[in-house]
Amino acid sequence: MRSIHKISIPFFFIGLLLQTACSKDFLEIEAKGSRIAKTTLDYEQLMNAVALQVLYAPSLYLGDEMAAQQSYMDAAAIRSQRLFRYEDRVYDEDQLPSETWHLTSIYTFNKVINEVMQSQGGTDQQKKAILAQAKVGRALCYLYFLNDYSLPYNAATAATDPGVPLLTKADVTQSSFVRASVQESYDFILKDLADALPDLEPLTHRRKFSRVAAELLLARVYLYMAKFNESRTHVDAGFAELGKATIPLELYDYNIVLDENNIDSWFPDFGFGLSNFPLAANNTEVMYNLSMINFQFQQANTYVFSPETAALYDPMDYRLLLFSETEMFDPGIIFPGGMRRYSAALFSGLQVGPSLPDLYLMRAELKARAGDLTGAKSDLEVLRAKRMPANIVAVPVNTASNKEALVRFILDERIREFATSGMRWMDMRRLSVDPVYSNTVKYTHKLYDDAGNVVATYTLKPERFALKFGERMLAENKGLTENK
Repeated sequence: MRSIHKISIPFFFIGLLLQTACSKDFLEIEAKGSRIAKTTLDYEQLMNAVALQVLYAPSLYLGDEMAAQQSYMDAAAIRSQRLFRYEDRVYDEDQLPSETWHLTSIYTFNKVINEVMQSQGGTDQQKKAILAQAKVGRALCYLYFLNDYSLPYNAATAATDPGVPLLTKADVTQSSFVRASVQESYDFILKDLADALPDLEPLTHRRKFSRVAAELLLARVYLYMAKFNESRTHVDAGFAELGKATIPLELYDYNIVLDENNIDSWFPDFGFGLSNFPLAANNTEVMYNLSMINFQFQQANTYVFSPETAALYDPMDYRLLLFSETEMFDPGIIFPGGMRRYSAALFSGLQVGPSLPDLYLMRAELKARAGDLTGAKSDLEVLRAKRMPANIVAVPVNTASNKEALVRFILDERIREFATSGMRWMDMRRLSVDPVYSNTVKYTHKLYDDAGNVVATYTLKPERFALKFGERMLAENKGLTENK
C-alpha cells in the first residue's frame, strides 16, 4: 500500500486524475482512449465502479472471540501474527500499512461530491441522488479508517484524542495530513450521512447506497458514540424503510438453507465453502455489499474461534454449520476444544455492511438498554427463530426479565451471529469504554497446541485499540502524528 498522498488508483481513473493534476489547456483536449467525467451519467458510472471490499482487515485478527493454532502460526503472514499478538509494531520500518484501503475510494467519493452538481445532462434530482450516495460512501470509509487508527469514542476525551485526516478534495498531490480530533471525525461522518438522507432512494441494488443503508450506518455511528437515543431513532427509521425496497430483503431461515436434505439448501460443501451460498448481489440479508475477505491458503487453519466462543453456541445452533471443526487439507484432524474456522464462503468473504441481522440486534440492544425488555426479547427471537430449531429459540426466562442479563445475552448473540468477521472488534471498542458492560471485553488471545493446551497468552493494551501508522508512513506524510 502506498502512502496517503500516493494512492494507487485503478487505470480507469487515469482520465479523471488528469482533470485535477493538469492544466486547463491540456484538459480541453480529450486524450484518445481516455474518459474524463463530464456528464451526470459519467459520475453515476464512476460511483457504480466503486466496489468497497476489505482485504484481511486488522479487525479479523483482533477480536476477542479469536484463537490460533500453534502448528500453523509460523506459516501465517507476519502482519496477521503481530496483530493477533497485539504487538505495538505491525509493520517494519520500511513498510507502509495496508489499512489505508479506504483512501482510494475516498478520492473517488470526493471527486463526485465536488463535481457532480456541475455535470452535464442530468436533472437536479439525479445529481443530488449521486451526491448523496457519494457522501454515504465517504462516511463509511472514514468510519472504518477511524476504527483502525483512533481510540474508541469517549465523550470525555474525544475533543483531544487524535482522529484521522479529513480529506475533502480529490487531489493526489496533497502532501499534508493533519489529524482531526476523534470528535471532529465523528461529527464529519454524521454530517455526511445526515446531509445525504433527504436525497437517497429506496434499496434497488446492493452495490448502491440507499436510505435504509444510510439509516443503519447512522445508527451504528451513534451506537459507537454511546448515544443510544439517537441510535434508536435511526434504527427505527431503518425498519420503516424496509418495506420500500424493490429487491428481496429478508432473513434467511437456517433451518432450511443449512439443512443438507432440503431442496433449497446451501450445501453441498466440496471443501471450499457451501456451493449454493448466495452471491453478495443476491444476499437478501444485505443492504449494502461490503465484503470482508478473510481467506488465505497459508493461514487457512491458523485463526479459529476460541473454545470460549464455542461455548456460547447451543450444539443445535445452525450457525455452527457456517464453520468447520476440521482442518482444511486434512479433514481427519479435528480442532480441539470446539474451535472452528469459517468455511461457508471462503472466496467471496463475509458481509459486514449494513444488514438485517445487525438491524435486529441493534434494536434489541437499544430496547434492552432503555428497559423495554419485552420488545428486546421479541426482536432477538425474530432473529434466533431463523438460526436454530424452534425448541431452543426462546431467551431464558431469568435472562429475559433482567435488564443487565438481557443486554449481556444480546452482546453474546452478536458474537454468535458475527464470529470471525471482524465485527466483534467494533463492539469491543465501544464496550471497552462502557461504564456497565466494559467487563464483557476480554483482553487476551490464546495460542493452542494440537492437544488444546494453551502455550501462549497475549494481552491487549488499551492504547492498541488504535493501530500505529509506522515510521515510513509518518516520514512520507507531512503533519501525520503517531498513536501512542
